[in-house]
Amino acid sequence: MTDLDLPPTSPLPDGVRAVALTRLRAGFDAPPPRHLPLKVAAVAVAVVAAAALAVRFTAPGDQAATASSTTAIPELRHHDAHVFYDVREGSAPDGMARRCQARSAALPPPERWTAIATASQRRVDLAAFETTAGIVFCETTPMSVTVSSPQADPGALAVAFTTTTGSMAGFTGADPRPLLLSARTGDQGERVIVARSGRVFLMPNGFLSDGVVARPEVSSSDELVQGFELTTPPPAATAVDRPVTPEDRTGPEGRRLGECLADQPRPVPDADAWRAGRAVALTPAESVQLGHYGDLLLLCRQDRTVVVYDLARPDAPQWAGMLVSGGTLRGARVFYDFGHDGSNTEALIAEVTDPRVASVTLVRPGLPDTTAVPVAGSVVVPGLGDGARFVVRDAAGTVLEEITPGS
Repeated sequence: MTDLDLPPTSPLPDGVRAVALTRLRAGFDAPPPRHLPLKVAAVAVAVVAAAALAVRFTAPGDQAATASSTTAIPELRHHDAHVFYDVREGSAPDGMARRCQARSAALPPPERWTAIATASQRRVDLAAFETTAGIVFCETTPMSVTVSSPQADPGALAVAFTTTTGSMAGFTGADPRPLLLSARTGDQGERVIVARSGRVFLMPNGFLSDGVVARPEVSSSDELVQGFELTTPPPAATAVDRPVTPEDRTGPEGRRLGECLADQPRPVPDADAWRAGRAVALTPAESVQLGHYGDLLLLCRQDRTVVVYDLARPDAPQWAGMLVSGGTLRGARVFYDFGHDGSNTEALIAEVTDPRVASVTLVRPGLPDTTAVPVAGSVVVPGLGDGARFVVRDAAGTVLEEITPGS
């Protein structure tokens, strides 16, 4: 075991592990990672309480441990926020300011709101507005709206706004470096990059926590690794201003989907509006449940871990090589049947977009064909491999389309 104090790891976007495996199987290398530092100058822990910022420096071992290395070693950098979010500087979705202002008569009229920036993810829009009363943060989903009271920039790093979907927003202070937030519990699964615009930051549909640690990017081993503990205000009240009829949760698929959506560390927005899709056993010990909501495709595994694919962003870096799109269906390649050495077994999960589709057949060189029938508007085809292609047919057996993943 090493006794070096290494910096925290940056979160990987959803699907990165699957992308790496796909690249390896395809016979080419992923871009080489930057090296971790061999020595870190010191560890700084900063605690933010209200508007006061107190920084405490601690160094393990003796004073010699604080000496910086003579050569700066490149650090593992934070991911660009644009990998995670659709970020728009100086704009907000049409009508968003009006929806947000309607929640409180104390807010200035929407004509006096100027959008600073919006960050969107999984049909959650989180925006910061400059108003005549101060900075207003607002989150909207297709069904709901959550808005903050007007706030003044405290001049220091602070979380100013949280929601029940796990969104957070606040102020960065004067530090211009990229930031990630992690839950105070240190759970490795709850580490999320934030989008920043000037002195405000936005994290749409992140995670729920009663406290977070903010970690600025460290670009080399000459810099201090810092963690700033921040308190989080209680989630602001959410109003359903555009209600829809809840999807069925009484059937087997609907019940499984409802159970999966409950109590997720990263809450799934508008949970009642998700339509249950195909449920299938991939192995005797592993089953999956699909869900659909607009352009989103949700994969829920048997252990209730969830991945949400945004099918409207096929060119997003985190999905490189994993999304499958055609004229009759669209979906993603996913890995399953994990063992101690990981998995190189893939399945296609997809939404059927053409009502004529009656079957999807997996064709692989030298292996028997596998045919899957759509259920609840989606299809799951296990057993993908090298050279795989999909033949989509209607009820009469007529070929509607042939799709080759990655082409």
